[in-house]
Amino acid sequence: MYIGEYLLWFGNSIKKETRKKLEMSYSNSDMKLSEVEKDWTKASVSNNPRAIGPYYAYNNCYLEIRGGMFENFRGIVTWLSILIFMFPLTGFYFAFIIASQLYNSENENIASDIFAMICFLITSLVLIYLCFRYFRYVYRLELFTIRHIRVRFNRVTRQVYIQRPKYCGGTVVFKWDHIMPGNFGDSGSDMNGTNMVNLIVFHPYKTGFPIAHSVGIGKNTYKGQDYKDEWEFIRRYMEDGPENLPKPRLSTHLPMPFHGLGGHISPMIHAAKNSKSIVMYLLLIPVFLILLPVYTAGYFISECLCWQPRWPKVIRQAGKKGKPIPKETTLSDYPPDVQKGILESRLEWCVLDEKTGKYVDYGNSD
Repeated sequence: MYIGEYLLWFGNSIKKETRKKLEMSYSNSDMKLSEVEKDWTKASVSNNPRAIGPYYAYNNCYLEIRGGMFENFRGIVTWLSILIFMFPLTGFYFAFIIASQLYNSENENIASDIFAMICFLITSLVLIYLCFRYFRYVYRLELFTIRHIRVRFNRVTRQVYIQRPKYCGGTVVFKWDHIMPGNFGDSGSDMNGTNMVNLIVFHPYKTGFPIAHSVGIGKNTYKGQDYKDEWEFIRRYMEDGPENLPKPRLSTHLPMPFHGLGGHISPMIHAAKNSKSIVMYLLLIPVFLILLPVYTAGYFISECLCWQPRWPKVIRQAGKKGKPIPKETTLSDYPPDVQKGILESRLEWCVLDEKTGKYVDYGNSD
């Protein structure tokens, strides 16, 4: 489910006029100068680097991990979309039945049957048009899109590549030295107990891009230490190489029926462990027996109706001898209307100097 990525990109790329129509106000992140200035690639945050994953590739040149927020809710939009698609398909089915009966001369009232068949066909065609014209903004969050967001860390080029759908910002390239953790920091922020993925951020203070790019990596977890352990694993891989690090178990890009099971079952287990009421246990029984299989099936259907595209050639060859280094993402890589929205949203990413109490002008303001 790419609703998190979509909302982040939508909020950072829409034009001022659209924002006014939707009554969306600008919000200030107020990042502290000490946080955005810090070189997070050198700071160790854990003595227990762990590869939690899922990982798709791991070698001397790069590692690749699954990205995407709210993967544990994947399947909901799929079932909703299937339900919506059933309306035009049902219309076509009835039209086919009537046409078959007319062909076999099974009905006597031919005029009324032809009229009913035409009504079913017209209604179904209109519904199909509405689905592809408007409802696609909903079903593309899980269907007929990229199967999984991927994040590749290339230690040879010292770059990070993020592969996302175009409506979530598309594929981007940033320097490893510009990375920041999003779930913990010097300000004391802590995502412990929130069941979130590990967030990484590329702030405009370092990248020069007008807005921040954020992406979630790995699995959802309730343990704040998991974020630090996996961050430390990636950090040491990029800085020191794969030696002295545990080799991660690699996952497959292909659809598998059990892929969605872990993400859906872990919140239920967490709720059961932390519940002190018998009522909660009774409520969890139908969830395990009914909702869990439904969610898992929806996840699998979503995977089957999506595809995993290849990286661009320049990224596939990045790090190989004699091959060019991919160009870092800039504002000019986007269409003019998107550029306008990004520029109008850049003021949301101000940086506050905690010593002076004033905002830092780093070229991201008028």
